[in-house]
Amino acid sequence: MSFLTDFITMTIVINPFSKMLISSMMAKKIKKLKDVRDIINFSNLIALLLILFFALLGPLIFNDLLGVSDTALILACGISLGIFGINYLFRDEIFRIEEKSKSVMYLSIGTPLIAGPASISTITIISSYSSIGYSFLIGFLAISVNYLLMLFAQRFAPVTKENEKLQYLTTRLTGLFMLAVGIQFVLTALKNWLIF
Repeated sequence: MSFLTDFITMTIVINPFSKMLISSMMAKKIKKLKDVRDIINFSNLIALLLILFFALLGPLIFNDLLGVSDTALILACGISLGIFGINYLFRDEIFRIEEKSKSVMYLSIGTPLIAGPASISTITIISSYSSIGYSFLIGFLAISVNYLLMLFAQRFAPVTKENEKLQYLTTRLTGLFMLAVGIQFVLTALKNWLIF
């Protein structure tokens, strides 16, 4: 695949647009701006470390130790994305922000919301056909986009009655993108499986 395709795929899988909504909801629910920024900073750091871990060791863990083929990873990623996409398309409430300790928020947003099964599968697949440096770069850039959009949303796109319809539309479009990419992953896995 090309750099641009890998970067766009990884970014769609991480899904920064839904994280913008989470960031806006946190800013509304949690009154201290510093606490919201801390949660955004540390949850993205946790996600980045997890993505880099699987960029480095994902092929070893899945392919060599567990015997999972790239085709099976592509299929798992596609199914995971499809399920998330359907949830985003048809559920009225996707996210519920509750005030918890910051450390719980770091982890619950860092993983599985930012670095979940689909993004771990995707970075592992990218690592299996490219260099470690290339995989690190793709993961770093995708997490950076997510981080910057979360910071932007927390500061400049608050949840209000006026922009509720826009956020509803954004969530639905994100669901459509995720479902489409998930279906493409499933079709690619089936094609790979039929060829062998």
